[in-house]
Amino acid sequence: MRGAADALKRDRERVLYGAWATERFAREDNLRAFPHYAKAMLPQEKAKPQTPREALAVFEALRASGVPMTIRRVA
Repeated sequence: MRGAADALKRDRERVLYGAWATERFAREDNLRAFPHYAKAMLPQEKAKPQTPREALAVFEALRASGVPMTIRRVA
């Protein structure tokens, strides 16, 4: 059930973001080049590779939420 609820939340956020962006562009007299808007609308930092500790924390959180799994270290 949580997966379906998360999907609905993501869909609602997409719709709200689309409405916000539409209204923002509608209020502009003359549209500028895309890079001007990309600075405000797109994430600025590049994704860093996930560390092993972060990956372990994600798997432990999944297991704690009830997902049946065995976590073991692979060398």
